Amino acid sequence: MSQRSEQVLEELKSAYAAYYDVEGVHDGSALKALCSYHTRDSQYVLVKKAELWAAENHEYLYLWDAEELDGAMVEEIFQRTLADGEPRVRPHSQHMYTYLTAVALYSSAQPDALAQLKKLKKRREYKLSLHGWMEFRIAAVDLSTGELTVNRAGRALAKDLKRLTDRVISANHLGEEKNQP
Repeated sequence: MSQRSEQVLEELKSAYAAYYDVEGVHDGSALKALCSYHTRDSQYVLVKKAELWAAENHEYLYLWDAEELDGAMVEEIFQRTLADGEPRVRPHSQHMYTYLTAVALYSSAQPDALAQLKKLKKRREYKLSLHGWMEFRIAAVDLSTGELTVNRAGRALAKDLKRLTDRVISANHLGEEKNQP
């Protein structure tokens, strides 16, 4: 793990810790952290037992450190995120959605791997969406330029993730320029 990826990873974990439950993953793989977010909104009349409606939203965000992003790594991220995340989905009448989100940090990538990443998708609806849905989102961050690559479902998280990673990556570039003669 490079110093830059470690720094960006720590910054992301720190930023997500405000809203997510962050657990480090120390199994020797490229998966470095799992961030869990849960919220429940409801409306009731006079007393809480007289509930009009309720909606639960969940997100499981997996932080990956992929030094070299190739087709095999993209497939591993996709399969492992789904294998760990899908059993966590608990559809019921008040379940609205669960997002399974993968964020991969990389130093170099093969162009076909980024094209493969853009095409990844997995969406599952439970009881015609009456019991909510699950959707897979993925984003890959180039640590040298800060460039972001996302799949179609991941477009919603691109703006915030770009803001978070640019702050760290641009600070690194400024620090490097100051050190050079």
